[in-house]
Amino acid sequence: MFRVGSGGLVRALDGNCERLKAMVERCIEHNNLASAEFLAELLCAEVQKLEGAERELIGAAYLYGLVLYFKGDFKSAQAVVRPYRAENLLCAYVLARSALRLERQAWDEAARSLELLLDISAFQNTEAYYGAPDEATIHSVLGHLYSKMGKLKESSVAHSRALELDPYLWESFIALCDMGTSVKVGQLFKTSSAVPKNLNSQVPARKRSGVIAKPHTPFKIPGFDPKKRTTLPHLPLSNPKQRIGGAHTNTMLKSTNGAGATTPHSSLPKSRLLATPPFKSALHEKSVTPERGPATTRVNNVANSGNTRTLEFASELEAQLYALAKSYKAASRFDCYKAVRILNEELPRHILAGMPWVLALLGKLHFELVNYEMSKKYFSSLRELQPFRVSDMEVYSTLLWHLNDSTGLSYLCHELLEVSRTAPQTWCCIGNLFSLQKDHEESTKAFQRSTQIDPHFTYAYTLQGHEYSSNDAFDTAMNCYRKALASNPNHYNAYYGLGMCCLKLGQYEECFLHFERARSINPVNVILICCCGVALEKLSHREKALQYYDLACELQPTSSLALFKRAQLLLSMGKYNLALENFERLVTIAPDEATIHFLLGQLYQIMGRKQDAVKELTIAMNLDPKGSQLIQNALEKCHLMD
Repeated sequence: MFRVGSGGLVRALDGNCERLKAMVERCIEHNNLASAEFLAELLCAEVQKLEGAERELIGAAYLYGLVLYFKGDFKSAQAVVRPYRAENLLCAYVLARSALRLERQAWDEAARSLELLLDISAFQNTEAYYGAPDEATIHSVLGHLYSKMGKLKESSVAHSRALELDPYLWESFIALCDMGTSVKVGQLFKTSSAVPKNLNSQVPARKRSGVIAKPHTPFKIPGFDPKKRTTLPHLPLSNPKQRIGGAHTNTMLKSTNGAGATTPHSSLPKSRLLATPPFKSALHEKSVTPERGPATTRVNNVANSGNTRTLEFASELEAQLYALAKSYKAASRFDCYKAVRILNEELPRHILAGMPWVLALLGKLHFELVNYEMSKKYFSSLRELQPFRVSDMEVYSTLLWHLNDSTGLSYLCHELLEVSRTAPQTWCCIGNLFSLQKDHEESTKAFQRSTQIDPHFTYAYTLQGHEYSSNDAFDTAMNCYRKALASNPNHYNAYYGLGMCCLKLGQYEECFLHFERARSINPVNVILICCCGVALEKLSHREKALQYYDLACELQPTSSLALFKRAQLLLSMGKYNLALENFERLVTIAPDEATIHFLLGQLYQIMGRKQDAVKELTIAMNLDPKGSQLIQNALEKCHLMD
């Protein structure tokens, strides 16, 4: 037994607390969390005996809450630090970090606690504790909380402040891009030279004013004012017959003429053109992957004006970070060709081949570009590098679904089940497999299981909506799309799905609004632009629809879908010479599509070119024997011509 006087007892207790604090921090550092929890509980009990030791009591609560947070016991962590949230930044920080892993009711309290304490004085003495955040981290956490609360403006301000203090805070950069905030990437990295030596020190980081640029609208259609664009990081989900908007393309590509217009092909059976879905292959247009070039610390940046300027960086690392940030910014704006070009030209080979984040981004970019084989190549490389990876496998499984690769999809499901049965991506993969096998009931159950695991997994809601839509369960499908939008208001795929449901239900005004909302998020997608045109045709706004098709052709001159819709509309409007020009271009782009030859043959017939009409109708009959009766009738009419 130790006998000490009252003064000695106080000193002994104080010494015990210091030793326990050091033990807890060492256990956290070495990831011995069970020991850290035990010692933190002992520390909290010890400091309660000290008189006037409020600072030590708060410090012990912070360490205990931090341990519980690392163990995943988020509610207990909040309970420990909550009594001190209004007076100590460290406790408010643990409260906020835990709130990000909990549901809505925890967000507001955590955000208010950080707001009240977020000033210079709040950081005094925080460096004495393990894991104490710097000011940039606090702003980043606050930005994430605002985002969850739907306060996008406040979130943008918080994340931009975090980047001004620490340009290497990648999660804040990603968050800004995903919100559609235009970040000046060159300004962000050009002036930075080194990572802050001590993230806990309160030496002010070099501020980067002007990091955030004003948003812009890439284009504008005469007579229309698109809403300010916000972005979505999530890339397309699809189904050759019903996904990503869904309808058999026959629904979208068939006659959209208004009342009184003649439709020469209205009863022609579906061909490969008509079976090509939106956001899938768009008539399987080819994508070009640019050749890569060496990355250097001197990077050329081509401005919109066409002038080239050179950015100087303090090191090769800065140049690489600049290229990575620039590529993600382009990807978040759905400028996929630019993003691919940046990655291939400005990154060294070892990063292209050995960094999982880059491989995943390239796989998703090529998927968005409908370059499925190249996308599969990158995802395969990603899985070789990280065979137990779960993230992004929902996109890979959808890619295999597009490729009708039942064997590959089955193997992926088997591997993901072994890795993690409780991952939402695993059940998305299983849902895609059942969908490919035409087992719609099991498919929807799998997608539902995914959303039960993670109620905020937007991708699964949209895939579930596509599956219901393919079975004409439009009300249920629309509910799924709305849940996706509740989780992510900028998920353009869900707006597309809502638009396709409304189109098939004959609700054309609502259909146009949904398509236009999707287009405001992804303004360079020619399929969305064509969808807006289809809706306008249904509303008898033909001239306005033609403007949309013209815009789609301008953005992507080789888009078969855009050319087809424009040619079809021009034909129905009696503008035969312009229609002929588009159909003749289509024949060179998609020579095996019976529908194009059939319509071109009928156009030749209208223009009195009997020989050319017979030729095109004969080609159509050879390409699509199922439509032979319809084509035969057209041939007979052609032979009756004078």
